[in-house]
Amino acid sequence: MEQQVRNSRDLVDGLADRPYVFVEHRLGAGETVDFRSHPHGHRSFVVVAGRVRVEQRSGSGSPREYGALRGWHAPPGAVYRFTQVGTVPAIVVEAGSDHGDAATGASAVTDCLDIDDYLVEKPWGHEVWYTNNLPGATYALKQIHMTAGHQSSLQSHQRKVETNYVVTGEAVVLNGTPAPADPGAVVDAAAIPRAGHGPGSSWTSDANVLHRVIADTDYTSVEVSTTELDDVIRWADDTNRGNGRIDAEHLGRAR
Repeated sequence: MEQQVRNSRDLVDGLADRPYVFVEHRLGAGETVDFRSHPHGHRSFVVVAGRVRVEQRSGSGSPREYGALRGWHAPPGAVYRFTQVGTVPAIVVEAGSDHGDAATGASAVTDCLDIDDYLVEKPWGHEVWYTNNLPGATYALKQIHMTAGHQSSLQSHQRKVETNYVVTGEAVVLNGTPAPADPGAVVDAAAIPRAGHGPGSSWTSDANVLHRVIADTDYTSVEVSTTELDDVIRWADDTNRGNGRIDAEHLGRAR
């Protein structure tokens, strides 16, 4: 079976057909996930807390270290391992497309690469599209940062499915009511189930489900989703944005 660290937790809940992998790993002092590879799919990793060192079997480069909200991609054929370093335990979230077993005896045919820092400005904060430099991946991974007192649009997606994991901050999440079939319908946000979420908690929103995030404090999450990033129906929005991609938000500059 695929190797996990001792303390790993599946973050995807409530989906009959899971389109991606999303797992939290907690690594104690010096703990290592030994060499692994995913021949049939991509994997991406973001450090949530602490620091990790990544080594590659290919020997094409020196070990790399990553701190909070940075990380790496492991394309098909990459062989790598990661280890907690520093003075505090590490938390790493792993996203991917390959649900099969990891191959631990594989020979490296490609290298890992750093996650991207493509920045998308939002009225409520910003997003960082980590997988913008990973063509061919069947999932998308991003950081979402909201400033206190702001909220996302009340939205749904026709095809996109997403799971969010809270890194820092506190938010109220509206989620779970089916979106109306009539695009002109008026939605009562007060009738949508809501729950508070803080660091380490997660939730999943399926296609055609209404959802909204309300930031009680400055708030950061990591989101994995299917790849339809422009598939957005905005039922309500504080700045009156329309549906779909907002080109003015895509400056594409590094953070």
